[in-house]
Amino acid sequence: MLLPDKFDENEWFIMISLILTYSMIIKLPKRFPHTVTLLILFFGMGYVQVTDHILAGSSYNTYDINDFGSFELFDWIGWFIYPPFGYFFIYFFDKWSVRGKRIFWYILGWSFIAMLVEWISLKFHMFTYYSWKFSYSYPVYLITLCIYLLFFLYIKSTFKKLKEIRRTDF
Repeated sequence: MLLPDKFDENEWFIMISLILTYSMIIKLPKRFPHTVTLLILFFGMGYVQVTDHILAGSSYNTYDINDFGSFELFDWIGWFIYPPFGYFFIYFFDKWSVRGKRIFWYILGWSFIAMLVEWISLKFHMFTYYSWKFSYSYPVYLITLCIYLLFFLYIKSTFKKLKEIRRTDF
């Protein structure tokens, strides 16, 4: 696994983002069972890996992540900064009981937040675009957040059904 040429702004961005976001997750009041929290985080990591592999990897090669076009240590470490964003998206969706037409606005708003986070990461040279344009990211975030929400709603209903089954067994 390649190491960075030098430990510069993109590595610092990753490390500081990891510390801040996971500290925030730990400090937030517990909202979900640990299993659901882990599923949300792992889903986010897996989804990003697949999406980045398709868009930045061998399929289209539209952008590079960090210092090299090939996989490096901080690419792997960087995968851990994506899951907290999805967790916060789901956490506040559930906390604020977003329903009906508000779901549309909620996803639109969080897609703008995702664009802001991407813009900040660009300032720290986490991405190098080739044929990708910053504006392409917005529809990707819209789709991603819809999929994330559908995954959460599925997990939530499954856990609810499992609790009901467990109660009737005793």
